[in-house]
Formats: sequence, C-alpha cells, structure tokens
Amino acid sequence: MKQTQKPKKAFLYSGLGILLAAFAAGRTGMPAYVFWILLGAAVTLKTLFLISVFRVKGFRPALWLYLILTGVALILVALLFRTVFHAPALYGILFYSAVSLKVAGLILMLYSGIRKTSR
Repeated sequence: MKQTQKPKKAFLYSGLGILLAAFAAGRTGMPAYVFWILLGAAVTLKTLFLISVFRVKGFRPALWLYLILTGVALILVALLFRTVFHAPALYGILFYSAVSLKVAGLILMLYSGIRKTSR
C-alpha cells in the first residue's frame, strides 16, 4: 500500500541529531562502540526518512534530494579511503565535500518548504 502523507521529517531531524551526537562522542574519546551504535541509529533513521520520501504519491525528486543522496554516496566512498586504501588527504576532501552537499541539500529542502507554505 502506498503512503500518501508527507515524508516523516522527524526521522531526518532525529537522524541528524544522533549523527551529531555520534561525532561528538567520537571526538571526546568515548569508547568506539558508542560511536558505532549512534552512527547506526542515525543511518537507520535517515534511511527511514528516504523511504518515506520515495513512497509519497506523485513524488518527483528535487535538487535537494540529489544533493543529499550524493553526499551519502561520497561518505561511503570516503570511508573506503579511510579504512581500505588509507589515503587521509583524499578521505578529508571527500568527507567534508559530502557534509557540505548534505547541508546544502538540507537548506534547499527547508527553503523549498518555506517557499511552498508562503504561496
């Protein structure tokens, strides 16, 4: 059965908040399992958001979604260069580019929502 309601933005915002907590936990020296548990929860919530976006009837991808998905793909590629191929400079470039794309996508999503409600 298709979902006809709006995407669950609570999944997105909760996922972003947990992701921020995961990186804070990683930077403050907490055990590694705390970081990975929080990261897994954040990825799960953001995946639920994307599933709810794709299930909306009449959905057409916008620029903000392409930016967010490109950011996700760049993060996965960056993790390869961090763990498998060990190229720290390339990892940094890819990771921070991915974060920039995801933030730009979030800003565009918020802007397009504000613009639609003001009409």
